[in-house]
Amino acid sequence: MKTSKYMRNYLWVAMMVATGFVAGCSSTHPQPWNISINKTTYASIDVDLIGITELEKPAWEGYDIDKYWRDGDLRRQNANKITQILKMGQPWTVSIDDPKWQEWMNRGVTELLIIANLPGHFDAGSGDPRRLFLPLDKHSWKAKDDTLEIEIQDTLILVNTPQNSN
Repeated sequence: MKTSKYMRNYLWVAMMVATGFVAGCSSTHPQPWNISINKTTYASIDVDLIGITELEKPAWEGYDIDKYWRDGDLRRQNANKITQILKMGQPWTVSIDDPKWQEWMNRGVTELLIIANLPGHFDAGSGDPRRLFLPLDKHSWKAKDDTLEIEIQDTLILVNTPQNSN
């Protein structure tokens, strides 16, 4: 059976529309958030916040965090980051209006990487509790006042803001 030229064109257009619809449904819509980080340990803790793209994530997932915190580490030096030494009882707040957010959004970041210099020894690898990736999609969080509440403990980074289940 021979398909007419119009039928082939119709099928091609229908396929392109369907492909665009599916791609549109799965795409993310990252946005800036207010970030509030509270330290619940007396240990001295440095924290870096890094906006990353989907393409950058695999390189960060496997990066050795012990190496990252060593003096002179080029990955840390060159990271597009915000850094803070946390103080007990004084939450560190990064405003949704911080210029770093606009810089990150212009680069197409989709996640916020939190790296904390926690005390103690940790196994290297993707499960290192000193590294946490937070999706920046506007539908990812049940955040009050667009604020992601983070807690830094001795052994982990804890997100207190509930994540949406969809």
